[in-house]
Amino acid sequence: MESSYSDGRKGNENNNNNNNNSNSNNYCICFSGGYAHLDKIDETRFLSSKSDVNIIFKNIYHKLNETIQSNPMDIKITILPDFFIDRVIKISNMEYLTDVVERKIKVGGGSVRGLSSVDIKGGNAVNVAYCLARLGVKVDLFTVGDEVGHSVLDTVFKKFSSQVHLHIKNGKHGLTTIFEFTDTSFSVSNVMLSDVGDNGNFGPELIESTTNCDDDGVLSILGSSSAVVLTNWASNLRGTELMKYVFKNSANSLHFLDPADITERRGEFVRDLKNHSELIDLLSINENELLQIIYALSDTDDVVPISLDEKNTGPVTPLNLCKHAMFLSNLFKIDFCIHTMMGSVWSDGCKTVFVNSITPSKINIVSGAGDSWDSAFLFGHLMNFTDEEKLCFANLFAFLYLENVYDDPPSLLDIVSYIHDYYF
Repeated sequence: MESSYSDGRKGNENNNNNNNNSNSNNYCICFSGGYAHLDKIDETRFLSSKSDVNIIFKNIYHKLNETIQSNPMDIKITILPDFFIDRVIKISNMEYLTDVVERKIKVGGGSVRGLSSVDIKGGNAVNVAYCLARLGVKVDLFTVGDEVGHSVLDTVFKKFSSQVHLHIKNGKHGLTTIFEFTDTSFSVSNVMLSDVGDNGNFGPELIESTTNCDDDGVLSILGSSSAVVLTNWASNLRGTELMKYVFKNSANSLHFLDPADITERRGEFVRDLKNHSELIDLLSINENELLQIIYALSDTDDVVPISLDEKNTGPVTPLNLCKHAMFLSNLFKIDFCIHTMMGSVWSDGCKTVFVNSITPSKINIVSGAGDSWDSAFLFGHLMNFTDEEKLCFANLFAFLYLENVYDDPPSLLDIVSYIHDYYF
């Protein structure tokens, strides 16, 4: 017997797949009118009912089918610079962990056994590159790694040898220990302890001297890219220098920046955004990074639409996200994307669109979820999806990534099959 989910998906009542806990109000809202009418954004209308969400996904389905049938895909993206090897440790009881560690310290040390851990590829650039490769995109990845790291990347991307070109500078890749909190209170939270290695001092000369690429080759790659993606500015003390180099040398490309956790450098980041906004087309941030930008602006003469401080962050609502996205887009003259657990929003300063997330019934992987969202949004943008379609596609991709439905980020065929099964 057919049933429908609250976000518009359809399925079989006897199907015990992992999709029964979707948001009860999955919708898309849209506001147009520009910054001058920011005070009227509270009048934002609900644009999409269940049936309208279905229509959006059906449109995506048909566009993806056309893309699959017209291989090879004419999209090439350059991504840089960070590569980490991550050790993910899953913690189901944080209080137990802190208690047992404290007891071990008091007696001079010892082992804490019984934890579940796994070593995986990491780094925002590597994660974005891998997700885009799964979507069939051609990728040039510039990064740094030692002999072990080089071997890891070769193995990870071997199956994409015809799509992905690795340009690896010999050096020290990053190492991260990630605590994934999987209990009810911290269902999608992770805390990362990082040795950033040479990712922390990654300047233009590192991509100019990578393997498989000479100076002219770098400029040719940048100049012929559909998009250039710079990730993890926050970990790279030369991030702004690198950004200026790659974006200035790719004048015809889309320039996409995801800065990662800017908490320790938020003031510097806001200043650099103001000084170099003409180089950036799309800025993608999460909820924490949004708050850090707002806190940094509170120390300037800029007036944010909703006053927040670090002790009172206020409720995160769709309308608040829309207000902040529109304000920031107007302030910096950059398109803003903000992705949160609740949903995602995009604004160009005139039009603002919010789409609720699809809630996983079980989260099997956390690390890299934001990178998966970035990859899908960027893909949709370069495929000329509508604004609503970009957000819906990115939210669906991140949902499938979190549930790890396919033991890998979803491919185009996986997504087409999923949409057919649940939205038709």
